[in-house]
Amino acid sequence: MPQSRQLAAIMFTDIVGYTALMGNDEQKAFTILTKNRSLQKPIIEEFNGRWIKELGDGVMASFNTVSDAVNSAIKIMEACNAAKFFQLRIGIHQGEMVFENDDVFGDAVNIASRIQAIAKPGCIYVSESVHNNISNKKDITTKFIKEETLKNVKEPVRIYEIMIINDANFSSENKMKTTSQKSIAVLPFVNMSNDPDQEYFSDGIAEEILNSLTHLRDLKVASRTSSFQFKGKNIDLRELGDKLGVNNVLEGSVRKQGNRIRITGQLISVKDGFHLWSEKYDREMNDVFVIQDEIALAITEKLKVTLFENDREQIVKSHTQNTEAYQMYLQGRYFWNRRNEEGLKMSVDYFQKAIEKDPNYALPWAGLADSYNLLGEYGNIPRREAYPKAKSSVNRALEIDPCLGEAHTSLGSLLMLDEWYWDHAGVELKLGVELNPNYATAHHWYSEWLMYMGRFEESLYEISIAAD
Repeated sequence: MPQSRQLAAIMFTDIVGYTALMGNDEQKAFTILTKNRSLQKPIIEEFNGRWIKELGDGVMASFNTVSDAVNSAIKIMEACNAAKFFQLRIGIHQGEMVFENDDVFGDAVNIASRIQAIAKPGCIYVSESVHNNISNKKDITTKFIKEETLKNVKEPVRIYEIMIINDANFSSENKMKTTSQKSIAVLPFVNMSNDPDQEYFSDGIAEEILNSLTHLRDLKVASRTSSFQFKGKNIDLRELGDKLGVNNVLEGSVRKQGNRIRITGQLISVKDGFHLWSEKYDREMNDVFVIQDEIALAITEKLKVTLFENDREQIVKSHTQNTEAYQMYLQGRYFWNRRNEEGLKMSVDYFQKAIEKDPNYALPWAGLADSYNLLGEYGNIPRREAYPKAKSSVNRALEIDPCLGEAHTSLGSLLMLDEWYWDHAGVELKLGVELNPNYATAHHWYSEWLMYMGRFEESLYEISIAAD
């Protein structure tokens, strides 16, 4: 094919977590690759696209029109989500490209590739040139994400996300309204107990509910770092909503006395201050997991959040049924978050107590690894003592739960700081982010790894997520 220049839309797709999967289960990785190919090819052809080539687990395709590229991406993402077999991220840009010998070259290709690389799992990110071309299309809605300086690109690029609406019966106006409503910040619950030392428990309840909700693709949840910055502050809800970019807030309180707990929760619209839902739970301590599940499910009902195949299972998933172990773990994380010598040593004690109560509780094993890792990193105890304890703890966590994002983050940090296995560390840290995208520590340590690799723009992006 002779060389030619033409304006086109270029689309890159990528399988989330494929590199880590390839290292753990090669056969399953090849099966996913085959399914990905069979899923995307007919859809690209349906929208008059041209399958350029596969790049590892990624696909590059070109389209004559932006509308075809975006509609193809939406249908691919919907098909992928329905199949529930793997997750994609997609990037699209329009620009002048050089076509030669069944391949494509040029700055536009680089921009599309960079956009895809920063897209969140399950999302379609597009450049401003794409956004401008589809802004008048009534069936396609976009949301501005940020202005990003991309590697080897002179000018910053404004990035937008394509909002995928699942209910085809809604009007465009209702679709936009419904999508914007499905966002929430979970504020720290107020400790109403007589004992101020119970604050770890009220914080932990809120954080567990927040973590349950982050698994829902149909709901935007402000990160713990963002929502917990308002702890103890009397702030107007509208101002809070503007700062966090959410339309709803969950606030509550916890009173714990002996084996009895009282938990209250209120779901409030920040627009008008109206209570969408409120409930009070007077229960035994053993019911704490049930209460958390009931609150999370009530929120999905009131906000009309679509629950996909495994979403309910994710909401009610509990890593332990031992309430004493659970309380010890919450105390461990409470002290670990202080990041000083006294707090880290106390976190070790509490994580160990949690493990004594339930040896098959993966989270305190990961927490123990984090504590020893930082104690060694900060010089509070010699690395030669801290590292073996951290490594054995994280290995045990992964034995119990191979899909625990916190444990993969812990392992990645150890590989980076203690073993200097840079490639393997990057795989583990990226997997930690993908398994638990709302875990600020995962983004923080992945940002550090990217910085060491000289990938400063990506590092800044990850640390900004941790800060958000």
